[in-house]
Amino acid sequence: MSKTPASTTHAGLTVQREKFDQSASLAVVHDSTAYLSALLPDPALPTVAEQAQHVIEQIDVALAQCGTSKRKLLMATIYCSDSRHFDEVNTRWDAWVPWHDPPVCTYVVAKLLSPRHKVSIQVTCGV
Repeated sequence: MSKTPASTTHAGLTVQREKFDQSASLAVVHDSTAYLSALLPDPALPTVAEQAQHVIEQIDVALAQCGTSKRKLLMATIYCSDSRHFDEVNTRWDAWVPWHDPPVCTYVVAKLLSPRHKVSIQVTCGV
């Protein structure tokens, strides 16, 4: 993550934020749960599978910085710019996700940041 995490406490509620920019956090940890933003790949990567792999690698790094790992995944939302991309994304996702501890997973067709972005993944994970 880009900056030092910030913790805030209000009315007994502690929230740790991994800042992305001024208006959004890359990750928020609260009550033993890490919530990650939907991550985007490098749009220069030519294939959907390569873009999916890049996002998965970013997820691994973000989860580690939150003090957790894919073994504690609770939920994932996989966004693809075209429904025909899901099979290609699933090859990388299935190879990465723990087969004995799979998260709840939702697949969504969505317009992403640019036409060159083909996939984005958001996860929620126990800490």
